[in-house]
Amino acid sequence: MKKTIFYIILLIIPSLLQAQPPKAPKGYKWVKNEKFSDEFNQEKLDKTKWFDRSPYWVHGRPPATFRAYSVSVKDGNLQIKNSVLKGDKKYNIAGGAVASVAKDAFYGYYETRMKASSVSMSSTFWLKNKPVSSQCPFEQLELDIVEVVGHQKRDLDFRTKLHSNTHIFHTDCNGERTVKSAGGKVTEIDPPANEAYHVYGCWWIDANTIKIYLDGEYQFTMNPSTFFRDKPFNREMYMHLVTETYNWETPPTPEELADNSKNTTYYDWVRSYTLKPE
Repeated sequence: MKKTIFYIILLIIPSLLQAQPPKAPKGYKWVKNEKFSDEFNQEKLDKTKWFDRSPYWVHGRPPATFRAYSVSVKDGNLQIKNSVLKGDKKYNIAGGAVASVAKDAFYGYYETRMKASSVSMSSTFWLKNKPVSSQCPFEQLELDIVEVVGHQKRDLDFRTKLHSNTHIFHTDCNGERTVKSAGGKVTEIDPPANEAYHVYGCWWIDANTIKIYLDGEYQFTMNPSTFFRDKPFNREMYMHLVTETYNWETPPTPEELADNSKNTTYYDWVRSYTLKPE
């Protein structure tokens, strides 16, 4: 019996390690988008593809901010290590925000194999853009493929539940900002996000159809334009891999941040694909 279980595990694990895009529509094939793909097998971050501190969102949300020294590439992973930040009145935690150099991610399939940290900070993978111009009113789009928190201290469970979402941020000519959000159903993450690597994927099909996948299996569809009064979700974006604090979750303690067995998020790889005619 033990041998049977062992062989089943051997069959399952490769599929999780090498999760692929869903079947392409008839007449099309998936082609890798190298600008938004990386196996992280080199000795340092590829600066032709990634910023080690995002120029799009520089400071983050207090009490955590972003520092380039939190980011490293080793042991075949992009690693973001959260730590205590001293000497800053506004921020006392150093997280990390890796961002793509390219800003033209569009319809296609995006996935990462990630293991969350075990502190009460996020481990995330998402797409966003800047306003088209500074002329008011203006809008930004955001596609949150995965946001998890490896240590739950309050009631919201982002450790064993997959929450994906879409947002439109609208700023009017008085500077007032409103947010409209449209997500999908919540699904189980098993084992929990901080206990094992999982493959989190998103097929951005068109301006109103976004499918979410977990470990290669379809989970649910998000239809943002339905909730945004027919505003199309159809602008190019940049990619973010971020660890941050949330205002609805209690931040980690200095002792938790000092624990190297808990304080790091690991990204095994990021892979992106676009559809091309065969």
